[in-house]
Amino acid sequence: MESIRNEAESLRYIRQHTNVPVPTVYCDFEDDDAYYLVTEYVEGVGMSSLKEDQKAVVREELQHHLAALQTLKSNQLGGPSGIVIPPYRVLRRTETDQWHLKPSNIDEYVFCHNDLSQQNVIVDPDTLKINAIIDWEYAGFYPAYFEWPFYTRLGPSVAGKEEVDDSFELLEFLKSRSENETGN
Repeated sequence: MESIRNEAESLRYIRQHTNVPVPTVYCDFEDDDAYYLVTEYVEGVGMSSLKEDQKAVVREELQHHLAALQTLKSNQLGGPSGIVIPPYRVLRRTETDQWHLKPSNIDEYVFCHNDLSQQNVIVDPDTLKINAIIDWEYAGFYPAYFEWPFYTRLGPSVAGKEEVDDSFELLEFLKSRSENETGN
């Protein structure tokens, strides 16, 4: 439920503060212990369905959007509304689902998508322009190194066979910023 609320707040925040293409939030609400998010439907295809030369064009535009996100800074870890939903690759390493993290003294954290795989980039197949970046449930303010470039290859947002798994390092960072001894 909290991840959907975080996605709704993140989409609104991004739309208000950047030109990064995201779906419009029509409404979000809680009812009967469930949280609902209604957004616009975005036409296009996933970046994963493109040919390699086409993906190179999309990656170039994506780099500009990532740079725009990294201009957004905060001294507080987590989403714009204060909800902390760490990247999936971290969540699968812990049983903690409640994070209470101390703020920094400076605005050192940048806005990260934290699940930026090719499936989450919706592209116009004719123009190769990005129509929307979707699935922002893990988004928020984190150190820049949390934004792993999963969009450079096919597959899920976890380390592959030949990649370094940074999930334990990220988890240790979050625990070091915890407000209590248990790391959450």
